[in-house]
Amino acid sequence: MIIIGLVVFIPFFSDPDLEPPIPTVTVGHTEIPTTQGSYCWDEFLSAQCVDKAYTGPLDMAKEHKPTLVSPNEEINIIFEKEPILGTLEVEQWIDKDNVEQVEIKNNTMVVPAEKGIYVYHVFANWEQGNVGYTFSIEVK
Repeated sequence: MIIIGLVVFIPFFSDPDLEPPIPTVTVGHTEIPTTQGSYCWDEFLSAQCVDKAYTGPLDMAKEHKPTLVSPNEEINIIFEKEPILGTLEVEQWIDKDNVEQVEIKNNTMVVPAEKGIYVYHVFANWEQGNVGYTFSIEVK
């Protein structure tokens, strides 16, 4: 009887989907595809770590073609489950020697005015763990 109770009881507290939330990244009405990096995620009664075979954000960004955008457009980064307040960060990568922090306010960042290809590394923390994502744009 006790075993049956545990089998019925446990699924109510464990999440069968042990993956972090994936952001919806948009510019205007266009969704920008993202690539998820390695992560560890810990839910009640279960946890998992997933290692991705990427050497870094520039390598991760190769999964998708850059999305065409206009200079100074706004990009929105929205998670279905919000990260811990103040932990959402974005880095802009041009190459391995040109990386800088991007200002993000209310989940929104501004595209550079200069033409070129830019890779963005988005990372955040939740109580269950942390994870990074990349996406790329081409400013025309």
